Amino acid sequence: MNLTHFIRKIIFAVITVIVLWSCEETTFPQGQSDYFPLETNRAWTYQRWLVSTGDEQTTWVLDTLRFRVTGDTLIQGHVYKKILNHAGYVEKVVRSEGSRYYGRRHELYTGFSDEYVFLDADKPAGSAWEYFKSEGTKTEYVIKTKNAHHTISGKVYEDVIEVEVNYYFQEQPGVYRYWLTSLHYYAKGAGEIYNHYPYPVSGYYANLESFLAPGNK
Repeated sequence: MNLTHFIRKIIFAVITVIVLWSCEETTFPQGQSDYFPLETNRAWTYQRWLVSTGDEQTTWVLDTLRFRVTGDTLIQGHVYKKILNHAGYVEKVVRSEGSRYYGRRHELYTGFSDEYVFLDADKPAGSAWEYFKSEGTKTEYVIKTKNAHHTISGKVYEDVIEVEVNYYFQEQPGVYRYWLTSLHYYAKGAGEIYNHYPYPVSGYYANLESFLAPGNK
């Protein structure tokens, strides 16, 4: 075997390994049914990016966000799961009933609002519902797409629900003015894999970098 032929065989073998490794790493295993899994010790790591105003192609790494489900809390007769950030503070409280996922501290709200449904996995694309979560605010939820495919941080998610959230503020009693729209992608078995909060509220988006299901290492 001459040297050129040997080198070609080595290159082909390396390429084959890379392709097989890539397929293994980028295909997300399906099977779990929840679009926002809430088992205790479920954890998510997000990479958050700052988006430049007026040009979403220009981004900077802002920080890494880590959340973990830590246990239960009782609020007005409902049992919620507490989701803490890496500093140990409550980032969200969430509960589920069938296909519906409820929140009180979630999205843009730094304090506890009235309870609302932020995702209903059984509603068809095009469905919408709204909440008056606190005085002077209105929020509308729209199922934009179901069964979508997205690649986030090198992983392929094949059953994704895209939710558009439209925020309004009250100009005068009964009259609300549109403020901004955020986007949220929820993948079956993984939870929220992407969100985008545009300027002027933040100008950032976050990609799910990894998640840890209880019992896995």
